[in-house]
Amino acid sequence: MWLSVFSLLVVMPVGRAYPGGAPASACVDMTPQHGPSEQNSAPPYELIVDKTEYVGGEEVQVTLRRTGNSATFKGFFIQARTPGSTDAQGRFTTVDSGTTKTVNCGSVANSQNSVSHTGRGEKSSVTVTWTAPANRVGHIQFRATVVQTEEIFWVSSVKSAYVEDPTAGPVPTVASDGQDIGVTSSGCGSTKGCYQAPTGCAPPSCEYFSSWQTSGNNILFEISGKTAGYVAIGISEDKKMGEDDIYECLYDSDAGTTTVHSAWSTGKSRPERDNTQGGVSAIQGSYVEGVVSCKFTRAINDAAAGRRKRQAKVNNGRFYDLNSDFFLLMAKGSTTGSTISYHTANRVVSSREVDFQSNTQVTGANSPDIVKAHGALMMIAWVATASVGVLMARFFKHLWPEDKLCKEKVWFSIHRALMISTVLLTIIALILILTYNNWLWATHAGAHAIIGIIVVILALINPLMALARPHPDQPKRFIFNWAHWAVGTAARILGVVAIFLGMDLAALDLPPAATFIMVGWVIWHALAEIVLEIHNCATSSKLGGRPEELEMDTKGEDQKSKPLRGGGYTGGHGFRKGVLGIYVFGMLGFLIALLVYVGIN
Repeated sequence: MWLSVFSLLVVMPVGRAYPGGAPASACVDMTPQHGPSEQNSAPPYELIVDKTEYVGGEEVQVTLRRTGNSATFKGFFIQARTPGSTDAQGRFTTVDSGTTKTVNCGSVANSQNSVSHTGRGEKSSVTVTWTAPANRVGHIQFRATVVQTEEIFWVSSVKSAYVEDPTAGPVPTVASDGQDIGVTSSGCGSTKGCYQAPTGCAPPSCEYFSSWQTSGNNILFEISGKTAGYVAIGISEDKKMGEDDIYECLYDSDAGTTTVHSAWSTGKSRPERDNTQGGVSAIQGSYVEGVVSCKFTRAINDAAAGRRKRQAKVNNGRFYDLNSDFFLLMAKGSTTGSTISYHTANRVVSSREVDFQSNTQVTGANSPDIVKAHGALMMIAWVATASVGVLMARFFKHLWPEDKLCKEKVWFSIHRALMISTVLLTIIALILILTYNNWLWATHAGAHAIIGIIVVILALINPLMALARPHPDQPKRFIFNWAHWAVGTAARILGVVAIFLGMDLAALDLPPAATFIMVGWVIWHALAEIVLEIHNCATSSKLGGRPEELEMDTKGEDQKSKPLRGGGYTGGHGFRKGVLGIYVFGMLGFLIALLVYVGIN
């Protein structure tokens, strides 16, 4: 019986087994002494310190808190450690004895070098005071194990920024070992300010993400972006490149590491780096599945930077004072080793100046006019002209059997004009976006760029095939008919797919409402084709043949002598014209709504 009771106590979760705090046996590995496995996800908690440097005997305020509206926690265990060591450093003083207590780890009696919880109550934050050793021991990082529930806990994975020892070497940089450093949108607008592109995205799905949070005389920055090279944040007095405070989050594929470089931009040339990393500390970085992420601390101004000022050659040794507001710039590109290339055209800028000491969520500035024009022309081409042109060729050949327009059959003249317009609009849109991208391949656009090029190729192939088509009476004419239909249908489908993909790119970044409007048009067009197809089948069934199909004959032939394929029935004209009118009216509504979103974005 006593053995059973003892076994039960051993496997009880820490929230129950140790309501008075973590046991001394957790001093080295910081692991709760119970059964369930630790979580591998990024913890929804953070450790905040009020200093970036320390001297012997100096006090540092340490706060463990949840991020955003994440769950509260029941238990915790905090230590201060130097890089690569499991020894607890310094001494803790509890601020609230009702929720915290000190723990003695190591062989020194009454060391009070760790701190844990008391009781099982829910906690959203706790603050303790840490006193540094009399003699500095190197850079210090606070680590915490946090217990959310009896089965959910994170072991030693909640980490603070480094509190630096100015007499020690460079601050360690987190290597890119496939472990995400936990850049998150949790807390945006409540505990930290954020910029997200597309709007409302959450890393790692963001093209660009940055956040900022005040900690004493410093700003804690997080940045990430979809790239295998670098993503950079710029602090600027205007919306243009030049005279900008730059911080490059760079993945060096040769070394397999990710780090931050402080730099200064004088224009469109490569930013000049500050080799002393003046004012920058607590650097962490990772590269995981195509996303580069970094965290770092930046002093608010020169006075806060203290001895860690910039090189004199970089902006005369100064950097922007974040007590003032600035525009936020973000860009990304490829790297060769630790050298960055010119950024891609898909750069972004805040819509207004940013207060980096606020928790405001910042939106991007209006999309460049040339990008708007590209998107608008593609929408006009594939939502309007192509869709109506296809309907004319498929369902309206028999409506005007004897009438001519521009010396050709009415349906054919309208179809040809609309499809030529589609091709011209597509080519112009392509030229515009290539100009915006400096005639370089837009790797950041991913599938959108690839599918867009395929659409352009297919759009050019179809009219070229039409110029070489055989006469309608030729026996192999059906080959052209099927090829013309297949290429045109593929172009239409891929054109719509490319529009959907382009709506989410950071350069345009349309809101979700625009995507729903585009989905609405797809449904609207499909309904129109279904109704007309049913009517087509119903009218042709009266003749026991195939749906009517008029070909464009050679000029000068007797058109009246050519019967309709499938018979001579030509009824239902009024119905089809009515469906066409209703479709065009609705389509224009969807198109105008999309163009409005493009214009005001």
